[in-house]
Amino acid sequence: MRDTFELVRLFGVPIRFHWSWFAVIALITWTLAAGYFPAQLPEASAALSWLSGLMAALLLFGSVLLHELSHAVVARRVGLPVSGITLHVFGGVAQLEREPDSPRSEFLMAVVGPLTSYAVGAACWMALRIAAWPPAGGAILAYLGAVNVLVGTFNLVPGFPLDGGRLLRSALWAWRGDLGWATRIAGQAGSGFAFVLMAWGGLQLATGEVIGGAWLILIGLFLHQAASASYAQLVARRSLERVPVHDVMARRVVTVPAGAMLDQLVDTYFWSHHVTSFPVTESARDGDGVLGIVTINHVKAVPQEEWPSTAVRDVMIGLSHELSIAPSASCWEALGKLTRNGVGRLVVLHANRLVGYLSVRDVLHVLTLQVARGDTVVPLGRGGARRVLDRAA
Repeated sequence: MRDTFELVRLFGVPIRFHWSWFAVIALITWTLAAGYFPAQLPEASAALSWLSGLMAALLLFGSVLLHELSHAVVARRVGLPVSGITLHVFGGVAQLEREPDSPRSEFLMAVVGPLTSYAVGAACWMALRIAAWPPAGGAILAYLGAVNVLVGTFNLVPGFPLDGGRLLRSALWAWRGDLGWATRIAGQAGSGFAFVLMAWGGLQLATGEVIGGAWLILIGLFLHQAASASYAQLVARRSLERVPVHDVMARRVVTVPAGAMLDQLVDTYFWSHHVTSFPVTESARDGDGVLGIVTINHVKAVPQEEWPSTAVRDVMIGLSHELSIAPSASCWEALGKLTRNGVGRLVVLHANRLVGYLSVRDVLHVLTLQVARGDTVVPLGRGGARRVLDRAA
């Protein structure tokens, strides 16, 4: 998911927040402060209701984080790498770097999420019964207990990508042994559930429940898009894993010497070659010690009057694991790096020597050709390539 920032790491897992997280925290706080807490605490001041609403909203997302952490911990236990957890407007998601290896791994990873939510809900209700709490504290615990049970139950709906949909997929996968077919069926179930939510939201809007109805429609739209994108990602991955980078990369690569000045870079390279980036090498000789990549955006960040005195090495992004790939690697691995590195380009290295250059457009061109030839049935449609990119990122 885009527009995120990393705040902390837990158990080695990066915890990221999408900007929409702040919007939903504000919305939940307002809803609780204006409705729930005045009803539960009729004698409480407005300040206490707002403070309790904020605390309940933050604790709710704390329990969502526990839910996603449980997925991440179990995923790692069964050998699945986890790139991070992102909290956003619709809750959170643990981002796996690849699909589970077996139906059993899928089942274990999926079932632990609802169980965690139920455990948090039970802990809140037990805390209410074994200790005396101030009225505001008791109202917060009651809210968290009820919402966590609701979250656990909602996630058990058998529609992908909800946990219940993953449980359905694990059962179908175990039955037929075909992950693609199981994903398609579970995704269709997820889309069906999404349409039910949207219809329910439409009915609520018609009866005057504007906030609740709009929320259901938004959740339904999100689930429908996620279900479609999950299947698209799986089939795209199966297609791109069969294609090595050396079959797709550009072999005639123009490089820029690190000592060139930016005015020379613009006049001699960008103007002549009509591209937006170049690999940077130690000298003008192609493939001689790749140091990084320079893009037109790096140049634009420097005032024009400083171009004659600024070297390419001063503005380029240095070579890293995320900027390079081997020619024998798959295009699926390349797509993951391309969508993460912020440049959209990869230098292809063999024995530490430049042998090619790869862009996002190169990889998506291959995928488009396979769709046209019928080699894959990935339902890209309008904006489908972008959905594949978003899921790969």
